[in-house]
Formats: sequence, C-alpha cells, structure tokens
Amino acid sequence: MNRIAELERNITSLWEDIAEARGFDRVVGTVICTLIVESRPLSQKEIAERTGYSIPTVSKTLKMLLPLGSVRKTKKPGSRVTFYHVEMHPLEIFSGTLTRWVLTARTMARRMAEIREELEDAESEDPERVQKLLRVLGRFVDPIPKITEIMEKAIADIQRLLKEERQ
Repeated sequence: MNRIAELERNITSLWEDIAEARGFDRVVGTVICTLIVESRPLSQKEIAERTGYSIPTVSKTLKMLLPLGSVRKTKKPGSRVTFYHVEMHPLEIFSGTLTRWVLTARTMARRMAEIREELEDAESEDPERVQKLLRVLGRFVDPIPKITEIMEKAIADIQRLLKEERQ
C-alpha cells in the first residue's frame, strides 16, 4: 500500500471510529467518509466499489443516514440512478448531532420528571421500592441540566466557528 492510500485508510478509520463511538456500525463511517473525500455525488454502485461493501449493505446504510440529515440524495435529469452526497460541513453535522442530543435530553428529563411525580404519588403502596426507583431516576435526571448547558455552549461555539469560517 502506498503512503497516500495508507493515509486515506487512516482517515476512513477515523470516521469509522467516530461512527462506532456514536453507536453505529463502522460501515456508516466508511460511507460518510467516502462521500466527503470524493466531494461529489456518488451512486450506490460507486460507493460500493470504493468501500468494498456490497450494494445491499450500502443501500441499507444510506437509508439509515438519510433521515439523520447526514446524507442527501439527488437524481440527474433523465437518469434513473440516485446519487448521494454529504452536503453539510462537518461542523454542521456535529452541531446538528449535539442539537438532537439536547432535544432528546430535554424530552427525557420531562418524561422522567412526570414519572418521578407519579412515583411520589404511589409511594404509600411500596415505599422502599419507590425510593429505590426515585434514586435511579435521580442519577439520570439530575445531571441533565448541567450536561445540556455544556452541550448548548458547544453548539454555540461550533456555530461561531462556522460563522467565522464563512467570513
């Protein structure tokens, strides 16, 4: 393997690690990285050729990525072939991911607060069990405001970087 190919493989491996750290299969990182590196729309066949994955695996991965907003699809006029590309700047992807995390955390906190209230109302039925459940909920709910604050600061910092980069 020549040096450039090895370095390109290192870049792909990094994106695979990022995908895996986010709970996705490594193929997700490979597909996103391929689309970013190629910097142009690719068909499923082209993605499969460049990644070494089968077309069904690429298709399944793209179907999962489309609703997340990481990948966009287009068709060229007069063609039946669908092409895929990463339209967003990597910082926008990270910002969007953090924003979705914050929204999920807020929803989770609201639901857990509702459950906490219902548990407190039901405490007379089994005080020991209710106290245990309240402690468990507290371990998850109590840190959410601080974590959300940190994430919102990170989102603001990323958006500031994007703004500076565009100027």
